[in-house]
Amino acid sequence: MSSLSSDRPTADSEARLVIGSPGGEHLVVEPTSRNYPECTDYWDGNWIRCAVDVRAGGFRGAVKADMRAEEFVAFRDALRRLYDELAGEATFETMEHWLRIAIVGDGRGHFEAKCELRDDPGMGNRLTFTLAFDQTYLPSMLRQLDAIVETCPVIGRP
Repeated sequence: MSSLSSDRPTADSEARLVIGSPGGEHLVVEPTSRNYPECTDYWDGNWIRCAVDVRAGGFRGAVKADMRAEEFVAFRDALRRLYDELAGEATFETMEHWLRIAIVGDGRGHFEAKCELRDDPGMGNRLTFTLAFDQTYLPSMLRQLDAIVETCPVIGRP
């Protein structure tokens, strides 16, 4: 699988995170390009443009958001621990506050993803919503995060 390049979308359909049911209530985060493909340093080279789609209750929406490659790595690692223990929390929070996901497990295989999505990290609008699912969704989510991390590897060192 190749890494994400300039403005071309990724060809790997697994390289997108789906929380919830694709045909029902869901949050989908799909990396589409590196913001600065010519940069090889940690600070500029790791900005990733993502398409975000949400369907929650009567709400539907889509935004383009900027996230960082290392945020996906940290979330994958936290989600893996949550899958092993079934209790606790795994959080994905973007540096510029585009998206926050806090997945909480009850210890019995039930999970809630408490999400906040913004259409502009400064003074934009904000949608908060919760998606409920069970532990059977986690292996797919972990595979998807592995694909994102492989497609959008962290460049350089801080």
